Amino acid sequence: MDKSVKGVIAAALGTLLLAGCGGGAKEDATGGGEAKAAAVDGWDASDACALLDKAAVGDALKDKVTETSLGLVNKAEGANAATSECTYRLASGGSATLMTRKSPIADNTPEAIALAKSTTAKTMAAFSDKKIEDVPGLGKGAFFVPGINQLNVFLDDSRFVILTVGSAPNDSARATAVSLVGKIKP
Repeated sequence: MDKSVKGVIAAALGTLLLAGCGGGAKEDATGGGEAKAAAVDGWDASDACALLDKAAVGDALKDKVTETSLGLVNKAEGANAATSECTYRLASGGSATLMTRKSPIADNTPEAIALAKSTTAKTMAAFSDKKIEDVPGLGKGAFFVPGINQLNVFLDDSRFVILTVGSAPNDSARATAVSLVGKIKP
């Protein structure tokens, strides 16, 4: 799969997942999220670049991050979630992206997680025969999309990240992405 197709797929999946996470959630929704969820009031999803250090990205990808750029910024307002995307440009010409989302309501329900996963699987089926992989023990729910090397993590009831490490070697991309998600500021 060439880079332009991977980019289109990654952008489409990210948009679908960010839009789909809040679908149908109620203000009083509860979901059994992680205990640390209450301590994340300072976690600013509208500045993804501040949540994952560029040196950590460079170290993990064995390349130097020459530039970061912040885009797709949406500040939280009322029931709207805060979102953003940080692009990490690498000296080799590759890149990595981190999309972040924090909802003012607990909308990362088991149903929303299942919907995000099934939507991603259906989208990927049009381009690849690789199957979505569950990643146990990471947040409230997580799955990896091989081929585009994208890790989707529902950190708790309200926080969600998508980390794409497309330039990582396919045989180590999942482990690299899991390691980097562990470095996201709490």
